[in-house]
Amino acid sequence: MGAGFQAIHTALVFGVIIIVIVWAFWPKNKGKFEQDANSIFEEDKDKNVKRSQQESDNNE
Repeated sequence: MGAGFQAIHTALVFGVIIIVIVWAFWPKNKGKFEQDANSIFEEDKDKNVKRSQQESDNNE
């Protein structure tokens, strides 16, 4: 593998990294990322509600 291949490979990897960074910070994607980030808290709330309902059913 020559220097030319290494240079092309380096440029290709660099280009992919730049594309991923631009995609991640694109304003259009902000809402989806925030929704995904908050979904973990919504799951916790659902589990706590179910747990509370089960405990209240057991106490009756």
